[in-house]
Formats: sequence, C-alpha cells, structure tokens
Amino acid sequence: MRLWKFADPARKLVRITMLASTTIGTMAMLPLSALADESGNATVAWLRDGKVEARALSGTLPGTSASTSSNQDGKAVEQKIPLGSLWKLFVYAYLQDNHVQESAYTCNAKKDLRSKLEKDEERYCCEPGDQVQRDSALARSCAPYFSPARLGLNDKDWKSYWQTRSDATWLQRTAQLQPDTQISIRDLLETLNKFSPQARAAARTALLETAVQGYGRAAWAQLGTGIRYKTYSWHLPDQSAFGGAAGWLADGTPFWFGARGSSRSSLSTWANALATTLPAPRWAGINNMDNVGDEAHCVDVDFFARYPLREVLPLPVPVNSTGTTARAGTMTGKYRLQFSNGNTLDINSNGSLNLQRAPGMAPQISGRLSVNDYVARVIDREGDASNVQAARSLAIAARTYLVQNATLDHGCWRIADATSRQRVSANPPTEAAMDAAWFTDDLILQGANVRYHNDSAGTNRMSLKDAAKQASQGWNFERILAASYPQASIASFNGKSDCQPLAAAQSWLANNSSKWQALLRREPGFENPDTPPAVCALASGNPYSDQKRMRIYARGWRSLDERITLAHEYLHLALRFHPNGAKEDYVEKLARRLIEGST
Repeated sequence: MRLWKFADPARKLVRITMLASTTIGTMAMLPLSALADESGNATVAWLRDGKVEARALSGTLPGTSASTSSNQDGKAVEQKIPLGSLWKLFVYAYLQDNHVQESAYTCNAKKDLRSKLEKDEERYCCEPGDQVQRDSALARSCAPYFSPARLGLNDKDWKSYWQTRSDATWLQRTAQLQPDTQISIRDLLETLNKFSPQARAAARTALLETAVQGYGRAAWAQLGTGIRYKTYSWHLPDQSAFGGAAGWLADGTPFWFGARGSSRSSLSTWANALATTLPAPRWAGINNMDNVGDEAHCVDVDFFARYPLREVLPLPVPVNSTGTTARAGTMTGKYRLQFSNGNTLDINSNGSLNLQRAPGMAPQISGRLSVNDYVARVIDREGDASNVQAARSLAIAARTYLVQNATLDHGCWRIADATSRQRVSANPPTEAAMDAAWFTDDLILQGANVRYHNDSAGTNRMSLKDAAKQASQGWNFERILAASYPQASIASFNGKSDCQPLAAAQSWLANNSSKWQALLRREPGFENPDTPPAVCALASGNPYSDQKRMRIYARGWRSLDERITLAHEYLHLALRFHPNGAKEDYVEKLARRLIEGST
C-alpha cells in the first residue's frame, strides 16, 4: 500500500505516515490547548542562562511560512507533555557515558507470533534480516533497540547515573521510560541541559541522520544542521496528531517544539517560523579548540603559503621601542605582518594562530582551527558572508574542498592558505560567516570533484558571482549547489548521503517514462520533469517522492510492486499541477495502467 497525500491551497504535498506505537499513542486527559490550538498555533521553548522561554508561533494553514511569535504565559513551560519517543535520548546518553558495548539489533526476517504492534515498532529500525547500530537506531527512533530489557539496564545503576544530573522523579526508574509518561517542558529542557558534553556531542552526530535522511528532511533547508533534534509524534484526545522535536541548538541551548500534526508535517509546516523564532546561537568560545566536542576534526592551516613573511610586529608598537618584533608562540591581539614583497597586513588574532621562528628562516604563521571556524574564515576571505544563501552554498563547497584536498595529519586536516587551494582569513570569522558555517554543520557534497571560482563557472565549478546573483533571485543554497554540481548529493562527514543512488532503478525509470509520454500527455496538468528524477535508496519507512528535489525514494525496481511504486511516485512529480495529482486512487490506477502496458 502506498502512502496517502493531500494537497494544501499552495499545492504542496504533505505526506502522512503511520507511526509506531512508541512514537504515537493517545494522550489521556492531557490539555494541550495552550500549546497547539485549533487555529494551527504551535509552541517552541528553550532554556538559556537558567531561564526557560516559550513562544507561540502563529499560523493558519499547513504549509504556511508564518514566522510571527509572541510571548507565552509562563504557565506554558509547566505544561505537561508526553515523553513520546524522546525517552530514547536518555537511554542513549546513559549508554554513551557508561561506555556500554551492547550488541546491534537484528530485525526479524521470519514469520513469528509477535503482535502487530511489535512488528510495527520494528519497521522503523531496519529491513527484515538487517541490523541497526546505536546511532542509526536513535535517528530512526528504533524502540526495540533501546528497550531497557534488551539492554539489561537495572534501576540501581540507572538511578545512580541520573541522580547526579537531574532531580526529575520520572528519571529514577527505567519503568518510566514510556511514551505516555508525562513531564513538564521545563523538566525536559533542564534534563537535556544536564547531558554531559560527550553524550550531547555523540547524540548530535547521530541525529544528523534525522535531518538529512529522516523525518526532518523537509525542514532542514530552513533550519540547517547546526540544530540537532529527536522527533516525536503523539495523539491529542480528539485523535488529531501532535508532534515536534527536542534537542539542541548549535551552541548547546536545549529546545522543545510541538504542534498539531505528525513530527514530519509539523516540522515542514513550521520550519520557517522556527528558524526566525529560535534564539541565535552564541558563538563566543564555540570555536575554541578546547571546546570543539561537537565537531569531528580540526584543521591545521599554513597561512600565507604563497607570500613569504619578512617580519611580524605587535600593535601598537610599545612606547620607546622601535622595531620590536613579535615573540614566537601563541598570537593574541593585533599584529602587523610585513611581507617580502613589501606589502603589509594588519590582523587581530584570538589565540588560534601560532608564530614560529627559526634561526635563518623567515617567520611563519600557522593556525589550528575547528572545521566550522576554518569554513567561516574561507567565506570571509573568498566570498560575501552578508549574502546568506550564497554564503551557505560556499560553506558546503569549502568544507567539501577541504575534505577532498587536505591531508590528514595526526587527527587533523592540514591545508595551505593559498590561491591554489582555499584562501583563509587570518582574522576571527565574522558572525555572518559563522552563521553560514554552522547552518551547514557537518555537510559536504558527494559525487563531484568540487571547485569554485570568483566569476568563472564550469563543470563542477561554482561561480561565486553567479551564486550571489542566483541568491538575489530567490534561490536557496540547495538549488545553487544543484545547479553548480548537478551530479552531487549532500552528505555528512561520516559519509551518509541524503541520496544513495539506485542507478539501475533510475535507468529503468528513465527508459520507461519516455514510453509513457504519449499516454500521459492526455492528462490535464501533466508536466514532464525538466530533468529525470533521481531514484534514491530508501533508508526506512515507506517509499515517497520529494517535489523540492525531484527525487524518488524507493527500495528497487525488480518486482512488479516495486515497479508500480516507482511509476506511482513518478506520477506524483509529473502530475504535481494536475487537479487530481494528489489523489492516491487516481495515481495508483494510472500507475498500474502504465506498468501493465509496459510489461
């Protein structure tokens, strides 16, 4: 059975999925009118400086981009909410901090006597016969994986661990790890805030999959990947869906979001409003290499590799001291760099640069930066950080260039600051550049040898001037990258891509869709996609089509049902302007006609 869809007035398709009982259930006598009322309002809350703040997001219809917000009554943060599938976050933290080496979870490949409920829960974990590891289990919300019984968790150790981190009574016994356990928004945020830096960093890494491949994929282009979250869904007493997410902003600020709809539809509906309402991350200290737990690598930069230094002077020059040179070691404060070609440059170092001196050698400057600090400095040196979408596209291109061209040396990437590589600002990055770097945190391009140039575009070479022009015309960073690197897909540092191509299925679809044109042209509103849709391997859940990226996520093409599914999802793309294009019965019947006529 394929998924049901409905069209909103803006003709956007929103997909409704069946959710496992661990992530969806019924709230008994739980008043949430203050958090998600009939007019479509939603609530977001966060904890910063010991204070919990809540905002009501105002909107009208699903798919709107409302971004207005208002202060909520302080009682909102004391509102009881269901724990939902967020309980898995707390088990994950316990496993990480206690260095538990649990076994992978194997999805049952045989017919058994388990209940439909248990089988539905497993559907989110992996395909029958496959295994899932801890990080993917968290991102996919695999309830059986984190079952306290499976993991052998005992209440004594569990209580001992959480008592040092939280006063919440619901965290004292593993039996409370249930989706219907009710807690206040304040309790949830305060407990998320007590996660150890190691557990939070590990959870952030795992939850990147949620944004790029999981339920957050419809919202990540608005929210970015600096924010990491676990999704949840539930049912209100009137049986309408209620869902959202909870996690951390880039600087570690914990947040919670809830609205009517499943987690996927609520995130998609409210992504723009969330992006403009959540507080801006505080960058101070976030790029210090002593506090870089949220990033996987560091970058050693050899500054001014093509332009030899003659001397480095501290600024201002000390009184009654002429020609005082800067001492070797960590550079903090203002300096004047004198180059062998006669040029000078004034810089301001925040302690990330190091000056080396050796007898008979010219002074040299190097820096050890976090990846996002490095990317932000490239944006400041090569591009224009004030052009938001162009800066985001350059951030992903620059991070990709680093991975493709730097060498790994003692756990850090090493690369030269040079026109033949990437130029890097010696000054601390601007806030706008930091925003772009962290908005695209951990993302690279996969499938193309990435290059860019100020004004010369080419095969897999982005023109920064063209990118700026495209951004001024309303293109977002994802569209800019797709135009510059058409064969590439967005992936994370750990190699997980938002599209694992199914080449054989895509070839089959391209060949057969050309044969379907004569029939489909009779259908009003038919519009063949400008480029053949990419067919990507489905990580979990049901097959679906992505109109924004013109992609189909499926399992294969060999069986009759798989071919009908491919035709079905292709039709949702090709008939997106058809008056009946969102009606599943109509699309399904047409898909079967196409397949029966081509087999």
